[in-house]
Amino acid sequence: MPFVRFIGFSVVRAWQGFWRNAMMSLAATATVVLMLVLLSGLFIVIGGLNSGLQYIESKVGVTARLLDELPDSQRDNLMKFIKGLDGVQDVTYVSPAMALERLREAYRERGEELDLGGADITLYASVEIQLTNPELASSVSSALRERPEVERITTKQADYEKLLGIIGLIRTVGIVALGLVGLTVLFMIVNTIRIAVYSRANEIEIMRLVGASDSFIRWPFILEGILCGLIGAVITIVLVAIVWDPIKPVMVTVFQMPTAVSAQFLATLSAVVLGVGLGVGALGSWISVRSNLSAAA
Repeated sequence: MPFVRFIGFSVVRAWQGFWRNAMMSLAATATVVLMLVLLSGLFIVIGGLNSGLQYIESKVGVTARLLDELPDSQRDNLMKFIKGLDGVQDVTYVSPAMALERLREAYRERGEELDLGGADITLYASVEIQLTNPELASSVSSALRERPEVERITTKQADYEKLLGIIGLIRTVGIVALGLVGLTVLFMIVNTIRIAVYSRANEIEIMRLVGASDSFIRWPFILEGILCGLIGAVITIVLVAIVWDPIKPVMVTVFQMPTAVSAQFLATLSAVVLGVGLGVGALGSWISVRSNLSAAA
């Protein structure tokens, strides 16, 4: 029961301290919101890009265009050779007729009909190779270039590597930006608590004279910093929830992956924002109390 009373006392004192120094407290909370909004944006973009990367990984393969009128025996030998290569998961032969049907189907999905106007269209036979690992596309392509049955090779390896580079760049820039804003947030919270400590120096001295423990004096200030982080996190989560519906179709259009905007994704983002907000608030207030409380008395 004394512990519950101590917690209640600390929370009440933290709330009073937050509004006693309202300007600094609100400024610190605003910087927390800024940091968490940046974090949310980075989390959303990286999540979408990772989903796009997974999509490309599932599609990255090697397509080998075959020579015209290739005998069945040579084609079968080629298929057998490809299946024996490292990293090959599946091999599919696509005849010119199948390629034409795929083209018609692509038009039908767009609500159109393929109209050749009576002209002949030349499509080529090809072999589509699905890989267990997209990074093996180069080695499989090199092996196929030595085969006389193959006329040309295409792959999405370049798209995969380009997306990897983009993700790495955005992650690096985002982490640097978050680090700088995070240092600003810590500075603001440290100064907010430092001002609160010095403004209550006489009160702290009286509490020590009557036998109050360090924990009894320290925890209201620590909770005051945590309160800045908590309010900032709640504001950020509300802002994300407000813009979430407009964001979803944009993400699906840009990243082509609806899994990036699932309810689970939003719940994970909210948990990360809340955890980071509380953590930064607690760390900043703890640093300030540790360095300033003894000097204030």
